[in-house]
Amino acid sequence: MIVQHQMSVKEEKVEEFRFALKQYLESASAQGGCLHVSIQKIPSNFHFIVYEFWENSNAWNSHLQMNYSKTFQRSNVDFLESPELITTMLVPGKYQLFTSFFFFFNM
Repeated sequence: MIVQHQMSVKEEKVEEFRFALKQYLESASAQGGCLHVSIQKIPSNFHFIVYEFWENSNAWNSHLQMNYSKTFQRSNVDFLESPELITTMLVPGKYQLFTSFFFFFNM
């Protein structure tokens, strides 16, 4: 499962957001079922995109119930210009996930 979070951060809250995001990423990466987490910062503004790769939807749902995830979501209320946009995509299996990305990036 791939989860994408798009977040527009208030300019005056960027440093606080980065600290909270770093803590969230460290905790999420250590969570069972998490395959990979990466961040993309859009250079021209205060927009961040977080990509999370999970073994399956059960692993992601379990992650959402963890205290670190709930804490990050609560802190975003103060940090973000607008509610984050979350999109998900189910992938048939982790082997196919990495094969697809390997193929895509090596074209």
